Amino acid sequence: MEFKIGDKISFLNEKGTGVITNILTNYRVLVMNDDGFEISYPLSELVLLASKSEYKMDSKWKNEKEEQEIKPPSHLAVDEAWEVDLHLHELLDSYLQKSDYEKLTFQIKYFKKCMDAAIAHRIKKVIFIHGVGKGTLKQEILHALKDYERVRNYDAPFRKYGYGALAVEIS
Repeated sequence: MEFKIGDKISFLNEKGTGVITNILTNYRVLVMNDDGFEISYPLSELVLLASKSEYKMDSKWKNEKEEQEIKPPSHLAVDEAWEVDLHLHELLDSYLQKSDYEKLTFQIKYFKKCMDAAIAHRIKKVIFIHGVGKGTLKQEILHALKDYERVRNYDAPFRKYGYGALAVEIS
């Protein structure tokens, strides 16, 4: 069986699926698994689920959250914070075929839309849940906050969010 870049596969000896991202040799390919990691696999351990023509990997993000206008919840009390979860699985239906750069860019665009919506709707406090990870998203958020006037930020309460959230107050 001939495998091609973009083919959706499952694994013979483990759970999950993936997409072929590179042909390494006649016997080995690079696969992006369900967790977003690229791992080298022998072809003999893969099963073709859908070819590239059946399983489109188009370059556009097709997701409601990107296209719809973002509005804070209308039920927020005056002293209540708007919680925005920036985890990819909360924002997108499918993100496994995207590069780390594309994922981060999408998250930052979504962050900026939320900040603009908070300012427009006079929300005083927003909690951005970014997760722990390597800290890249948090650093990018801190950098993006420099473009906004009259905001201050600090780590969100540890008891509720752990190390994975940033509180932003807008005055």
